Amino acid sequence: MNSSHSKTSLFLMEIIIAILFFSLASAVCLRLFAAAHIMSDQDKNLNNAILWSQNLSESFYGSNGHLLMIKNLYPTAYLAEEDTESDGTIILFFDQDWYPIDSSLSGASYEAMLIIRKDLADNVYADVKDKEASLKGYAITGKIAILDIRGRSESYMVIPEDSSDVLFENTVDVYVGED
Repeated sequence: MNSSHSKTSLFLMEIIIAILFFSLASAVCLRLFAAAHIMSDQDKNLNNAILWSQNLSESFYGSNGHLLMIKNLYPTAYLAEEDTESDGTIILFFDQDWYPIDSSLSGASYEAMLIIRKDLADNVYADVKDKEASLKGYAITGKIAILDIRGRSESYMVIPEDSSDVLFENTVDVYVGED
């Protein structure tokens, strides 16, 4: 009787160890799948941010940095209130699937911002020009930022210093000569 009792105890111990092993293995697998899902979402967002940044960059170059021409290419975009004809900010909103939406924040998950400024070409290209050469005229610069605004009650009107919400950021410029 003692022999059958120890065999049963040993069998139950093996079953408990096997269940423990499989539960640990399944917990690790679930954690890996969750991490893969999060990385996939981050990758999708970065790819879309780069795509929209490229779209805005090409629009900037194609229109020679002209603010209103760029704005007209994107019907859902709007201009910030303090804009002039040569300086201003174009803002686009996107839903969670990266489709452009109107300027209302309800349903907006992402924001693309293009800040355009006109400046003397000497100032814009001061870091790359030959010290002997002088550029005459003007250059138009653009700063593009794609922002994650999920969980925010209001949009950004300027590119934030804290880069936690910035998915992608780049700059563009075009020399326009003398006016």
